[in-house]
Amino acid sequence: MERDFVDDVLDQWRAQRPDLDPAPLSVLARLTRIARRVTRRLDETLKDYGVLHADLDILATLRRAGAPYELTLSEIARWMLAGNSTMTSRLDRLVAAGLVDRKQNPANRRTALIRLTPAGLALVDEAVAVELAEQEKLVSGLSGEDQRELADLLRRLCRSMGEIPD
Repeated sequence: MERDFVDDVLDQWRAQRPDLDPAPLSVLARLTRIARRVTRRLDETLKDYGVLHADLDILATLRRAGAPYELTLSEIARWMLAGNSTMTSRLDRLVAAGLVDRKQNPANRRTALIRLTPAGLALVDEAVAVELAEQEKLVSGLSGEDQRELADLLRRLCRSMGEIPD
């Protein structure tokens, strides 16, 4: 295997602190670096749509809910593994762009309902196809079997960590 940046970091820690085992970094540092690269690439891919990957995640969550493409803020936040305050600023951008509407929930006046607008539905349907094509490129260095194996390993890692909000 060819060495990478993380291997150098591990060697440095072993030299400077031989009393510590930096082995967890071999997984987590690579995951962090991959996540940053993926976010940058997907944001770049979506720039023509005027949204960030995080914005598209919200629109896609509403789209996956099915007609009428409406969820409460808490439901969206749960799917996104994000707090309500993080979601509020993202939703403000999407409301200002005319991609979602926010209205008071008639069933519970203390909550809001978030719904895709026709423009939001059109955008998510087009942008999600573009984003998935880019994601396919990003994982193309792995065979289909490698992708399935890695997905299984990452699923096990996620489960071992329990529910951890972002």
